[in-house]
Amino acid sequence: MTVTAHAKRITAAIPHDAAAGLAADPLRALQRQGYHVTPVPELQQERGTGGWCDGMSFHRHGTILYVPTDSNRQNFTILHEFAHGLVDHDDAALDWVHEQDKPADALEQLCNEIASRLLLPDALLDAVIGSGTPEAVHLRRLADTTAASQEVCAIALARRLPCSGMVLITDLNRHEVVRAAVRGELHVRPRPGDPVPAVHPLRRLQPGASMRTRSFWSPPWADDRQTLYLDACAGTSRTYALMVVSDLWQLDNLHLHPGEHTPARRPEGHRRCPCGFLGTVNGYPCPDCNHQFCPRCHECDCRRRDATLLACSECFRSVAARAVIDGRCSDCR
Repeated sequence: MTVTAHAKRITAAIPHDAAAGLAADPLRALQRQGYHVTPVPELQQERGTGGWCDGMSFHRHGTILYVPTDSNRQNFTILHEFAHGLVDHDDAALDWVHEQDKPADALEQLCNEIASRLLLPDALLDAVIGSGTPEAVHLRRLADTTAASQEVCAIALARRLPCSGMVLITDLNRHEVVRAAVRGELHVRPRPGDPVPAVHPLRRLQPGASMRTRSFWSPPWADDRQTLYLDACAGTSRTYALMVVSDLWQLDNLHLHPGEHTPARRPEGHRRCPCGFLGTVNGYPCPDCNHQFCPRCHECDCRRRDATLLACSECFRSVAARAVIDGRCSDCR
């Protein structure tokens, strides 16, 4: 089975009334079920350093901790942590996770998919998208009419792509990737923080405008490039785009052609390294942490990040060292 199939099966087992409550107000719905759902702003201080994101969960104690936000982002965090509990009690899903090349990544992907389906079930997608072809404007409509953040809406909308492709959110001013929800097989997979390629049409998109054209995507650290069909619109600070391998919007019939593209250059950046180096670096970044290697110690951030993690002796998951007592993580104690 695939990650999508497992997420669909797990969410389908939740009673209709409970699922509706989780979609409308995850915090209150889980509190009514007896969960202790507690905001902990301090968690945010360690994002990106020790593997923690925006939440933690201790399902044996019925406790979920999350970073509070002024947006709908916290709803996804809460349901992502709730999804960890659902997976922990699903033998088929656990077997699938442990069969993957990178079990930890597969687990996070599965919990993301479950959280997305809980916040944006198929009925809500149908109400906005209908039976037609997904479009970039659907992403903004979903964010405006549901309790989900734009990032979650991107994950949900990617479920409706009829071919391989991605739903992409970029920062309109910095021209950087905010979120890329990928469906199927692509040669290129944007990561948060990646720059929009220098001559990409999205760089020309003005606030309030939209476009459809044959385009491409290329990573900043390689000369690889994949031709994709683009449908995009822009708000005041972000662009919202669908990029797919098939001509869903019949653009070739309009005789639209991509412009000339220059090959990607080796990226150059500024780095402050714990070894004491401070200056300009030039070279391809690490594919795991997306940070360039220090020219003095030749390290990225992976080893320093991994040094803050310990493997639980019972479930073998890598967790923050402070969560391991007597060799076992908080979920296994």
